[in-house]
Amino acid sequence: MSRLNQIIRQEVQNYLYPFFWQHGEKHEILSHYIEKIAASGMKGLCIEARPHPEFVQDGWWRDLDLILAQAKKRGMKLWILDDSHFPTGFANGKVKECYPEYLKWYLDMRRYDVQGPMTQARIDLKLLKGRPWDKPDKTAQIIGVYLAKRSTQETVPGDPIEADTLVDITAQMQMDSQLLTLDVPAGAYSIFVVFQTRKGAEDATKDYLNPLVKEATQVLIDEVYEPHYAHYQDEFGKTILGFFSDEPRFGNAKGTECAIGCEMPLPWRTGLEQELGIEQRLLPLLWTAANGREADVRFQYMDVITKLYNENFTKVLGDWCKAHGVWYLGHNIEDNGAHARLGYGAGHYFRAQQDMDVAGIDVIGTQIVPGMNYHHDAFNTGGSNGEFYHYALAKLASSAAHLDAKKGGRAMCEAFGAYGWNEGLKTMKWISDHLIVRGINYIVPHAFDPKKFPDWDCPPHFYAHGHNPQFRYFPVFSNYVNRMMNLFQHGKHPAKVGLFYPAELEWAGASMPVEKPARVLTENQISFDIVSRDYLKTAEVQDGAYIINGQRLEVLVFPYGKYLPADILPLLCRMAEAGVQLIFTEQAPEHTVGDVGAEASLQLLTEKGAIVPCKLLGQALADYRALETDTQQPDLVVGEYIRDEKHYYMLFNENVGTDIETVLTLNSNGYVYRYDALSDTLYTVMQEESRIAISLQPYESMILIVSKEALDGAVPPVKMDNWEMAALPEHWQVQFADSFSYPVFHETVPTNQLGFIHQCAGFEQKAGTVQFKTEVELDTVKGAVLTLGEAHETAEVFINGSSAGIRLCRPYTFDIGKLVKPGKNELTIEVTNTLGTVLREPMSHYLVIEPFGVEGPVCLYVKK
Repeated sequence: MSRLNQIIRQEVQNYLYPFFWQHGEKHEILSHYIEKIAASGMKGLCIEARPHPEFVQDGWWRDLDLILAQAKKRGMKLWILDDSHFPTGFANGKVKECYPEYLKWYLDMRRYDVQGPMTQARIDLKLLKGRPWDKPDKTAQIIGVYLAKRSTQETVPGDPIEADTLVDITAQMQMDSQLLTLDVPAGAYSIFVVFQTRKGAEDATKDYLNPLVKEATQVLIDEVYEPHYAHYQDEFGKTILGFFSDEPRFGNAKGTECAIGCEMPLPWRTGLEQELGIEQRLLPLLWTAANGREADVRFQYMDVITKLYNENFTKVLGDWCKAHGVWYLGHNIEDNGAHARLGYGAGHYFRAQQDMDVAGIDVIGTQIVPGMNYHHDAFNTGGSNGEFYHYALAKLASSAAHLDAKKGGRAMCEAFGAYGWNEGLKTMKWISDHLIVRGINYIVPHAFDPKKFPDWDCPPHFYAHGHNPQFRYFPVFSNYVNRMMNLFQHGKHPAKVGLFYPAELEWAGASMPVEKPARVLTENQISFDIVSRDYLKTAEVQDGAYIINGQRLEVLVFPYGKYLPADILPLLCRMAEAGVQLIFTEQAPEHTVGDVGAEASLQLLTEKGAIVPCKLLGQALADYRALETDTQQPDLVVGEYIRDEKHYYMLFNENVGTDIETVLTLNSNGYVYRYDALSDTLYTVMQEESRIAISLQPYESMILIVSKEALDGAVPPVKMDNWEMAALPEHWQVQFADSFSYPVFHETVPTNQLGFIHQCAGFEQKAGTVQFKTEVELDTVKGAVLTLGEAHETAEVFINGSSAGIRLCRPYTFDIGKLVKPGKNELTIEVTNTLGTVLREPMSHYLVIEPFGVEGPVCLYVKK
């Protein structure tokens, strides 16, 4: 049975694993919540201590016993967040408490500027960092002291030095007194003291394990993973499917802007200076500019520590999970480019995810807001670079899922958390479509919170102890999202364009962020995967293509970077000779890193490639569009998938205010169908010479299916050509109900008009459902469709007491032809808003409060 037939026959697998927070609540509350999670249409859980007062102690096991029993009763599967609180790496506090030798080390530097000549100059090195009145850092261990001549005595950015003048003067320091004595030559010089310290710059993770030391990671296994296996080994691989790491990171500094070269302590482990492959006298260039000589030093350092992060953290946990029959999954912090940086990041997205069974990202804190594909104010530090979140973030995960055999096509996103109470099913549906069209096929909704309502911890909370008026509609959302994600499993993403992952380019120097070319490709409906240097090294080169994990790619696009890693030059030359199209955006790389003697090879390579301005990539790669449109449609996002000899196209209108009206020409032949995942209905599609006219309202998506064989069960769409518009009554009965009284409407709204009720006295801050009721008299009709225009936000229509369907967002169109009768018909429209009108905590200020009611125009079309 094909996946599509399974969906139409309601045999849909679950790909939703919402966070279920644990604080030590009473068992009757936990049981009630599991019942509600199952009723929401989500048949999985990700259990998270937030925090739990008895994590991996008796109280924790009692709660998990209950949760497991309740989950098994309902056929639900579990993931478990792998620490006592996020971010992962605390190891339930045992590193600081019992294994302080495995706490994080950092490499730091103190610069002293001196003017010569001066004989027997002396500097006291006891206080290497901090204010003059601070106490010396007792954990500091000096690795080396170096002297270099400044490049100029003029004020220029970065105060660069001459790298060739760097000399090691460590021997001129008295180790016991830490007094440095030296003769300073004439001119402007700088002294650099490089030292190892336990003192980092992110307090939140200062007591965390060192991810560069596998013995430190073993503490996490011993304290969290092994106890769970000891208690529930019979459920591993059955009910318990995996362990989830949440935001592990280097944590050497706070924030997303911690690119190598910034003034900050760096991740370290004892003896690492011997592993870097860098002359020790050049260590100051990790922080200090030296007219380009710093590029290779920084690249080498980042290249080594990102590999060590994988080997000593991700791989250790992944290997344990594999040996115990469960998945290892989760996500790091990718925010605003942190995926390629230190601080909140792990230095390299793909290496940090390398030994995970599911590629992971997260979308929280209004990082993605419908329509905001630009930098905007948001909960997270520094706001949200909407361009990165819209065009690169989800593609990082889906690309890893496609190119890494271990992941088997699985890409996960933690979503919806910390948006505030204003976020409802309308926004959640938009975000879900945004993720799925880019290849995400697992979602971790954030969150079900059994703590006493209202809890101010990163709302919204989906059930909210019955306070969420939209909760009764969650099965509509969950079933829709699960049907969509079921379509994009166990098949192949047919991209032929690879976009080079530019982490190494950024490490070395000036570069273009990945979202810039990703945006142009997306806006031109060109399917692509982001290809890392490591994936590229595994490629099999054939005539006109390079193949990674079965993905046949014909083009490799490089975001601009001044430097290119030298070790991939021979492979790139072979690819060019085999007919692979190499494109350098804006201009070709100027230098190499990793082998400074490879400049000649770089020159030969760039002669084989094409240089294309970033904004013209769509024109240069027009032959690789997933489909053709008769007019430019930058807001039309297209996702492709091939499975069961069918070509699936997901089309999503990401513009929140403008319809998309265009004619498509598909690049595959066969019978064409449209699948509506909301109603689980398959429709036939009218086409003229492979051209298909489509119309997508804001927030609307559709699935087009091209099949070599005719599919059973397809029905023709409702065509409204030459239908008449029937008159609607001017006056309506308007009532209101909150989430607890519904469906009993206990309050009369002081208006008799369709419209917004928040403008009525006493209803300015209401959260619940507004009901508009009237009577419509109709003659005998052969069809009838009601459209609401715009509503805010979840809408349900009833005809004569029977539901005509539920809409979470536009289009608010209801086929009521089978429910109307000749004569009088009772017409009821119910619109439900969010708790954001009532609960105003800080996170809720980053999404506007929508109006409450029906904006219209409301139209009734009939076929007589």
